[in-house]
Amino acid sequence: MAHIHSIKHIHCLQRMRKTRGALYVLNFLFSLHLALVSYFMATLLVARGFPENYIGILYSVGSVITLLALGSAPYILKKFGNYTNILTLSALEFLAFVGIALSHSLLFTFIFFVTTFIVPTLIAFSLDIFLEGSTPEDTETGRIRGTFLSIAAAAWIGAPLIGGLLVQQGGYMMLFLISAFIFFPFIFIATPYLKTFNDPTYHKLNLQSIIHILKASSDMRNVFVAQFFLRVFYATMVIYFPLYIHQVLGMPLSYVGLFISIATLAFVLIEIPIGRLEDTRIGEKEVLILGFFIISISTGALTFLTTTALLIWIPIIFITRIGAAMIEVGSESYFFKHADTDDSDIISAFRMLFPIAYIIAPFLATLLLFAVPLNYIFLALGGVLITGVLFSAQLTDIHRDAQ
Repeated sequence: MAHIHSIKHIHCLQRMRKTRGALYVLNFLFSLHLALVSYFMATLLVARGFPENYIGILYSVGSVITLLALGSAPYILKKFGNYTNILTLSALEFLAFVGIALSHSLLFTFIFFVTTFIVPTLIAFSLDIFLEGSTPEDTETGRIRGTFLSIAAAAWIGAPLIGGLLVQQGGYMMLFLISAFIFFPFIFIATPYLKTFNDPTYHKLNLQSIIHILKASSDMRNVFVAQFFLRVFYATMVIYFPLYIHQVLGMPLSYVGLFISIATLAFVLIEIPIGRLEDTRIGEKEVLILGFFIISISTGALTFLTTTALLIWIPIIFITRIGAAMIEVGSESYFFKHADTDDSDIISAFRMLFPIAYIIAPFLATLLLFAVPLNYIFLALGGVLITGVLFSAQLTDIHRDAQ
């Protein structure tokens, strides 16, 4: 019996490794098609007639809908399963990107924009469930999550630069069509490799239960805050960094792509090594504290950059992403060492931080823009991020406690 059990265990581990390999490929394609367009969404909307000062409100509307969709995700997973869910979402994603490319109406652009804002968050949530189900031990969480995140980051190397060049050469139609067809193989890879996934018990999202968990566990509460601040950083940079670079300083959109492409190297270079270190030598707590110091200072410094010199902009943007990479792998690793596959409710709540950040950050930035110039948004953001040090310092260090 022991021998049979051992064989089954080996087969189970092999199946998990194959699933993880497929998930890594899927995550790369998913990230690549988003990396091409993410920093050009705001400029697309302005180009098609949406007022620049109210772009933040549009992002907030999309985020509210995303929040509601994530809240219903455990119910949908329970009814249809994660496999059917991700295939349906991937088909919607492809069609929405084609729709943006071919539409010239502001109304239809808005509808497709909201779709492309909601669906990727749900796909990311679905991939989380698959990846957690293929992670056999908590002692491997840091390594697996670090690899998963680094593969996503690798997709961003060069993609924003290519996206900027595509806009300049062929317009937004070419950009979104190419992005759509890059994503298209996602469906055909997911179909055979994720079909055998055994759905866990999905728990309906209960806000009272989530609030109780966050009240009862200071560690879970503080890692939620850390992840939320990171999402606020991303939301602010995605919307306002291209507008500042292009609309205020007059740099071409290809420069935006160049900055982000080079900065993304930080994620590829450090997330896997840090993930391994978190499993063996240091704790996520130290990684998060240092990450927040780095990101807050470098982000605040952007306010005072009025030059268009690439040699000044590139290093500072790169440093912001070093901090972001540390916070990302630190918070993701820490959270998933506390969560299991069947914790779909708490995972759903964790992913809700993305749309919540896109509701709050653009709304506050819109209010701020009535009082100060656009560049002061980065100083305000740096002030918010520095408080992440305080929350991170209160985390229980898992690695050291285990020793």
